[in-house]
Amino acid sequence: MFTVQQLRVFWTLAHSPSVTQAAKQLGISQPAVSQQLARLERAIGVRLFARHGNGLELTDAGRFLLEQAAELLGDWERIEAALSAFREGRRGRIVVGTLASLGRTLLPEALARARAKLPGLELDLHELAPGDALSMLYGRNIQLALLSETAIARDHVDFGRRLLCTDAYVLAVPRGLELAQVRDPERDLPADQRALLRRVVQFNFGTLHQQRIEAWFRRVLGHYETVARVRQYESALAIVEAGLGVALVPLFAAQLRRRWLYDVDVYAIPGLERRAVALFPSHHARLQPLSLFLDALTEAAAALDPLPPLPAPPFVAAPEEPGKVEAVERV
Repeated sequence: MFTVQQLRVFWTLAHSPSVTQAAKQLGISQPAVSQQLARLERAIGVRLFARHGNGLELTDAGRFLLEQAAELLGDWERIEAALSAFREGRRGRIVVGTLASLGRTLLPEALARARAKLPGLELDLHELAPGDALSMLYGRNIQLALLSETAIARDHVDFGRRLLCTDAYVLAVPRGLELAQVRDPERDLPADQRALLRRVVQFNFGTLHQQRIEAWFRRVLGHYETVARVRQYESALAIVEAGLGVALVPLFAAQLRRRWLYDVDVYAIPGLERRAVALFPSHHARLQPLSLFLDALTEAAAALDPLPPLPAPPFVAAPEEPGKVEAVERV
């Protein structure tokens, strides 16, 4: 196999009038040039130059290699420049696993802030379920995970943790299902709207989460019908938008940069919230570029200015266990 240095010698020889001139351009001796060329020809098993007196003429194989060498050397020079930028702190790469709803809310602004200080920063983003993100953290396949705090077992002490933000859960309902004045759905809503309110989109996020969501709907609605079970908030909101039922989702899942993502109404739900955290190997917290990006995430979270939901309908009361309406999410 030939080396990059041998390829550079060949390239320079092919563009020089003599071996002596090529040696000067390369900054090595003439015998060293001849040795590198001989090793290259032995490695590939074919002559690249034919000698004519004191001159060299490319063979057919040499002309073919010359066509390829420009691209090969160009690629290698880009690799060398990139590695130099990493070495000198002008470039970095962070692998992140995240819930989709948190990723799209926090990562664009955080990346913009981080790249203002480190223009060469690259983000490798993986949308993962919390269990998968934790496994990849343990396996050192990702450096950072953005999760809901309640998706993390208390005994995960091997990781550093930074609270980023909190978003409320909201009740997403189809347009036209007016709940602002409803104190008793049985009395205040016509039969068709009452039936719509009791058609519920559920989530396959894990037994604990499912039980708490079901308990909330039972307490608030009395009885209900499950119209779909989904694994992503986007799917739930699309079903609600189609007028097929209602769903409990985090506020950030329903909007992006102060615009609603779905044509639905969202009502506040007192006491239900999601605490978003960044999870990372503790001993990496002060290393660059992770430290820089964690600070950028904190700044991006502090700058969030979400659109507010509609006020909580009168018939909605605070749940018995505030702030604990999730276990393992997959969005």
